[in-house]
Amino acid sequence: MSDQGLAVSKTKPDEPATPARWLASLPLSSLRESMLLLILVAIWLFFYFATGGIFLTPRNLVLLALQTSIVSLAAISAVMLIVTRNFDLSVGSAVALVGVVLAMIAGQYGYSPLLAVAAGLAAGILMGAWQGFWVTRIGVSSFIVTLAGMLYFRGFSMIVTNGATIASLPRPLTRFATAFLPVVPSIILVIVTALVFLIARWLEIRRAYRLGVVAHPQSVFARTAVPVAIAVLATLFVVSWQGIPYLVLLVAVCALAAELVMRRTRYGAQLYAIGGNPEAARLAGIDIKKVIFWNFVIAGLAYGITGIALTARVGGAVAGSAGLFLELDAIAAAIIGGTALSGGRGRILGALVGALLMGSLNNGMSLMNVAPFFQDTARGIVLLLAVALDHLSRSRSRLS
Repeated sequence: MSDQGLAVSKTKPDEPATPARWLASLPLSSLRESMLLLILVAIWLFFYFATGGIFLTPRNLVLLALQTSIVSLAAISAVMLIVTRNFDLSVGSAVALVGVVLAMIAGQYGYSPLLAVAAGLAAGILMGAWQGFWVTRIGVSSFIVTLAGMLYFRGFSMIVTNGATIASLPRPLTRFATAFLPVVPSIILVIVTALVFLIARWLEIRRAYRLGVVAHPQSVFARTAVPVAIAVLATLFVVSWQGIPYLVLLVAVCALAAELVMRRTRYGAQLYAIGGNPEAARLAGIDIKKVIFWNFVIAGLAYGITGIALTARVGGAVAGSAGLFLELDAIAAAIIGGTALSGGRGRILGALVGALLMGSLNNGMSLMNVAPFFQDTARGIVLLLAVALDHLSRSRSRLS
């Protein structure tokens, strides 16, 4: 069974909602997300004291958000593919090739930035459709198809540029990746977004209560409202420095769109069904090949968005190193965020928190002047522990 759907309280109506019963009523997905957030808070507190308070300054937190934005964009599509038991090892190379297309059209040849963006998105979608064709029509494993893509996408980008860097992008593109929404509109946006989310959540819980699914709507709502309130206060503290970066807004919009697709559409339910039990999904009438093909097309759209964002952020296309190891960071963020390698379970929010956790390790250790190879070691250990904890939690859920 997937982790889709409303968090259901198992407390009986005539039983008091004690803390123990409240904890027991939490689904496994909520427990994992709560544990992940607690780990993130612990890491932040450690770096706060280790860096003399520098880590939790608004300026550094904004820089942290910008540093993790590219991995977050890639992690969104990684979740959608891993949920169906597919993998994408070509993300970094595809992003580099999109960057070359963008930089050549807008920078080298001087065409309109809008035309360059459209071409970059089209290039990404074509790459995703190409890989989806090989996986669904030819029947080659996604691991092999995307491994090959990792090699020849990077190769194409090097051939086209002859290994050179294409810089001097138009100002509108670089501004998109470096500018901020002003402070006052940022504050209004944060508050309005939180209120809309809480209202929608309360209406959802009330509907579940009328259907008899939820016994204590107030306690269920509190489990949402308290973390949201804390997140809003923390966000307001951060945006008070300079506002919200447009790049972070892009991540939020993409994450929201992906979350709505996966949690509120028939197509999203089909993704979870295929990952949970492909044979049962086939017997239920789901066209597995068609669903997975469009999943790769969506991944291709993510190539385009991520490639444009990365190229605009660095101010040009560096075919040899752009997006290097991005696919590994994206998969790691998804797994740390609770996405099951066996398919059928995964959350966009969890992947974003996973990306933020890894970015926090890199940022904090950089502030402490820790050597890069120690940073890689720490990230590897965190990934291993996340997979081990996920395996243990699923093993216990089968035994209970």
